[in-house]
Amino acid sequence: MAEETQTTTVSTEDNKKSAMRQLNGTSFLTLEHIGYFVLVVLLPILLLLGATTAIQLWQNGSNTGSDTILPLMYTIEPIMKSVDTTVAVSLTAAFLVLAPLMYVLRRRTAAEYVKRPGYDSRVAYKLPVYTALGILAAFATSAFVSMLSVFLNSLLNIGVSGADIGAMYVQQFLPALLAFVVFSMACWYTMWFAKGRDVSKAFVGVVSILAAVMAVALFVTTMTINHETKKPEQPDYSRYTSPSSSSPDPLFPY
Repeated sequence: MAEETQTTTVSTEDNKKSAMRQLNGTSFLTLEHIGYFVLVVLLPILLLLGATTAIQLWQNGSNTGSDTILPLMYTIEPIMKSVDTTVAVSLTAAFLVLAPLMYVLRRRTAAEYVKRPGYDSRVAYKLPVYTALGILAAFATSAFVSMLSVFLNSLLNIGVSGADIGAMYVQQFLPALLAFVVFSMACWYTMWFAKGRDVSKAFVGVVSILAAVMAVALFVTTMTINHETKKPEQPDYSRYTSPSSSSPDPLFPY
């Protein structure tokens, strides 16, 4: 009888320890799960910001000081270029850190999902997924509204003198289209995740490739702009003549 009681006590303690390990593992998985979906939302935003920064850097780098008639621009333009390059370097560092972190979190969470088959029905699983889905859907909808607004505005400006419809599509419609494509892709992926289907391998692979390309592009752009040096002006020596080559003064020939 005593042996049966001791066996029951040991079994109960083992069950408690197993339950505590399971609870601790689930809690840690929840943190990784939340962090992963923060990156699912954050990295597409950083990719769009990186593309915008690279375009601005190339545009500023191609402009020269002679293109402006405002003397103040000689002071403002170098400052703005310095700010843009600082943002580009910060984005490059962010891609180098966050893209590998996203890959690691995907590997860890995917392995833990298999160990806990009922985890996808818990609030700790659904809340980060649906929050990320709502944010990405809002961004995609906002980009689509911007595209529609540019389209309608272009229709209203047909035949209006001075209306540059081409620039409107290049400067406003194309960036909105790019944002719509990126956020729609992330939204589509998160929607499948909400249904309990893990397609993260393809998504993380695409995001990692884009992050690597953007990091290289920003780094090369920043390095190119920082090493751009204007050719120093050569002094005009034509107005300086040597005494031997100067023509004699008719009043003082010697």
